[in-house]
Amino acid sequence: MKSLVTGATGFIGGHLTEALVAAGDEVRVLLRSTSDTRYLRELPVEQCVGDLTDPASLRRAVAGVDRVFHCGAVVSDWGDPAVFYRVNVEGTHDLLAAALHAKVGKFVYVSSTEVYGHPDFAADEDAPHRYRGWPYCDTKIDAEKHAWAFARRGLPLTVIRPATVYGPRWTTILEFLKALREGQMMLVAGGRKNAGLVYVDNLSDVLLLLGKPEIGLGRAYNVTDGLDVTWSQFINALATMLGRGPVQRSLPRWLAYAAGWGLEKWARARRQRSRPLITRMAVEFTGTDQGFSSDRARRELGWRPRVDFDTGMRRVQAWLQEEGHLDGHDVAPRP
Repeated sequence: MKSLVTGATGFIGGHLTEALVAAGDEVRVLLRSTSDTRYLRELPVEQCVGDLTDPASLRRAVAGVDRVFHCGAVVSDWGDPAVFYRVNVEGTHDLLAAALHAKVGKFVYVSSTEVYGHPDFAADEDAPHRYRGWPYCDTKIDAEKHAWAFARRGLPLTVIRPATVYGPRWTTILEFLKALREGQMMLVAGGRKNAGLVYVDNLSDVLLLLGKPEIGLGRAYNVTDGLDVTWSQFINALATMLGRGPVQRSLPRWLAYAAGWGLEKWARARRQRSRPLITRMAVEFTGTDQGFSSDRARRELGWRPRVDFDTGMRRVQAWLQEEGHLDGHDVAPRP
């Protein structure tokens, strides 16, 4: 089986590439000439230089592959909306078109539970999509629309919607550590909401299942580990790694959202390129329930998460230590 992975130098795509190689797949990765390939150097993968904004390179990338795992996207709570649209929407459309023309046997699109627009309850896969006015959420909705349109034209498609994917190489953890060290970490609504965690290797397991031609055709699947871990528990687990006490400071969701709205307006008025201190998306991400049900994946695919939270966090800590993000003065061992 020959697979193409987009976003292979990123978090989800990188771990998926490793899992595909371990499963015996022949793997081609789409990457830019400027991409950081350090996690791919030891893997026997074919590197195809290209870009989601270059349709010709996408046609080259899909030639001769059996399946496509589309993990590539601009993922952020801040940035130029035009860039999000060009990569996440137009790039996805062009890759879908190339795959349909090449008669690819399976296309797995990695979407996000962001498409539900943070309804603050455990929405299932049939819940309506909701635009929220920030680029990542809105472009993932538009990209899914293209995906389903190509499925109606005959492309064998499955859509997967992970919630909060964590694990080694998730760079958001570094932002959390920075805020913890500088005393700037603040919870939203006391950090009481379900974080919707899914360990990255558990997600890779689902993706490998869905890569099979006959599995999940025309279906969408939410993916979380089904844990009751809150944002407070997750953030304070990181604080423990730093040898610090639990985070006590918190803002009500409405106040944090208003602050994010105002800071975003101010940043755009000043044509500010750097991320504001608070964004609306970040507030909704941590201030609404992310515990989306993965019952469909468990029922139809027989999937069960094999890495639990404590094991996952030990692996996160080991990675942080290996990369020098924790020093010997403030590291507390995880049980």
